Amino acid sequence: MADNPLYSSPCSLAETDPAYHGFLTVDEVRDLLLTLLHAERAGVRVCHLSRRDAPTERHRRLLRDIHRDEAKSCRGLIDNLKSLGFEPDNVVGDFAEKCLAIANFNERLQFLNRGQGWVAKKIAGALPRIQQDKVQRQLAGMLKDHQDNIATVNAVLENKS
Repeated sequence: MADNPLYSSPCSLAETDPAYHGFLTVDEVRDLLLTLLHAERAGVRVCHLSRRDAPTERHRRLLRDIHRDEAKSCRGLIDNLKSLGFEPDNVVGDFAEKCLAIANFNERLQFLNRGQGWVAKKIAGALPRIQQDKVQRQLAGMLKDHQDNIATVNAVLENKS
């Protein structure tokens, strides 16, 4: 039986392609992490540069807090890429330029929030398919931070203050 190439043993499951089990391959995880890293770098830039346009101290604090979370996400994504054996690039997503081109501060915040929502949706869709525990933990924390930031920005925008 062992000479039969069609014979499959439960012991050989670990040798099968992760995609066979519904998981992302390592290359797909790398691509996801890079895509998220580019988006997070754009978020860092938007928050940093938008603080000078913030109409109130409350808005400046909001941007400072989101900036902190975006920077933390960048560090986590870079760590995960390195732990998987990949070198991160230096790309900043084009979201930054698009967002910073919006002159009205509240409209810029709304656009920033849509970007946060895009990242949250991307993570939520991928989480069940990620096999690496460290990556999954970091992305779950990143998802929660983005969800919290979305709720905070929505509250600020509803008060218009």
